[in-house]
Amino acid sequence: MGNTYTSLSTHDPNDLLVGRDRQPMKKSATFGGSTLPLLRPAIHSDSITALAVVRPGMVITGSRDKTLALNNVDTGECVTKWTGHDGEVTKLAYENTVGNHFVLSGSRDQSIKLWQFHSREAQRTFEGHSLGVTGLANINENSFVSGSRDTTLKIWDVESTKRSVRSAQVNRNLVTHITFSLPCNIIAQSSEDKEVKLWDPRNLELVAQLPRKNHIQMYCEFIDDKLLASSSNGFNGYGCEISIWDIRTRKLLRELRGHEGSVPCVAGLTQQVTLKKLLMSVSMDRSIRIWNIEDGGKLRGLIHRCSLLSFFLPKGNT
Repeated sequence: MGNTYTSLSTHDPNDLLVGRDRQPMKKSATFGGSTLPLLRPAIHSDSITALAVVRPGMVITGSRDKTLALNNVDTGECVTKWTGHDGEVTKLAYENTVGNHFVLSGSRDQSIKLWQFHSREAQRTFEGHSLGVTGLANINENSFVSGSRDTTLKIWDVESTKRSVRSAQVNRNLVTHITFSLPCNIIAQSSEDKEVKLWDPRNLELVAQLPRKNHIQMYCEFIDDKLLASSSNGFNGYGCEISIWDIRTRKLLRELRGHEGSVPCVAGLTQQVTLKKLLMSVSMDRSIRIWNIEDGGKLRGLIHRCSLLSFFLPKGNT
């Protein structure tokens, strides 16, 4: 309940980084052939629960050990490590603007912290949620949105920690993930109430509630400016599906089925040659799958030795 796993995209065409349950991170240059993953030393003492890319070869990890780390994927080096949370790090967001780089981390300690690379101390702490932070996304360089198991969403000003700028609450809306689409100017949010909700970032008004599913929605991600994907929890193939939604009509287009366990992360990508829209998913059944969004077919699958919690992957490269 309330799993909080994150996937984000990098611009490096050669990296697939997977966060696993109590295991080191893993880098692979390809999906197929005989190429074996390169194991990297464990940076954290517990599971990696969140990933955010800084630039090709550099990734931030958040962990159940309450710490964040900036990692060089190519060498396995931990460049810096941040401490300050009193609970598991559940979500990460990275903002890179001209002359301004900062990392946001959400935690089960109910707070959000802002970090910068020049210091190992948190620069700001945002407090206001009454339960763990389970959703976090940048809106622009000046504001971000958070969500929690306390059933609220909040928009914050990066420069002010006094209180949230706006707040909204829906009964039973235990947030599991939040994502923002700049082209659509919409916040999407998945929930333990088995729904995906769409919000207006200007006033945090509820725009739409997509048709309720049969299982908890663990994650949601915009594929493009027309499609949204959400993923379900489940066990032994019951549930465990990925839903593709039409943002304009608010209707379910299709379901992608095949995983035998909960699906905590999905991400869209485009095949370079054919320009087909694809989707990658990871599951607690230890598998990684690539799907054809247009017909729902499975194109490729890999089996891991451990349950998969989080990942990031390149856009436009398969």
